[in-house]
Amino acid sequence: MTNRILPAGLILIAIAIFLAYVRPTLIGPIAGLSAGVDQYKAALTAADRYDAREAELASERDQLAPDALSRLTTFLPDGVDNVRMILDLTALAGRSGISLSGFSIRDGSQSASGSGLASGSLVDSVDLSVTATGTYGAFRSFLTGIETSLRPMDLINLDVKGSATGVYTYTLTLRIYWLR
Repeated sequence: MTNRILPAGLILIAIAIFLAYVRPTLIGPIAGLSAGVDQYKAALTAADRYDAREAELASERDQLAPDALSRLTTFLPDGVDNVRMILDLTALAGRSGISLSGFSIRDGSQSASGSGLASGSLVDSVDLSVTATGTYGAFRSFLTGIETSLRPMDLINLDVKGSATGVYTYTLTLRIYWLR
């Protein structure tokens, strides 16, 4: 008779341990950890897709000719380099025969709301105010250089002060765009 009672008692003790300890542990903390593991697996899958896309874009960029990539970077740089921008404009002014002075840079988002850029846009702008001195022909040459420049910019304000000598003072504001 003890041959049957002892195994039955051990089975009841095993069932009680399962119901009292193992089952609540499986349902509670382990289930929460399992859900966390699933989230990490989804994040790893997304990271793998991102790495694959990054490698694909890098290989496409590497296939571009170096001069084309340089022109693209000049066209829409990934940041505002105020010094480089002023040096480029000064060089253009020198070739045109006018002189520049009084540089003032202001963030385009602080300017009038007419900038046309959406708040979630990938492109941002800065406004550059500068005073130019020179003849009308030299100023036209300077504006033509700005027009044909690779760097996109808009002339948003122009004031002209005349003189009897034929040398005018131009105060202009340029809106210059860059990639965020």
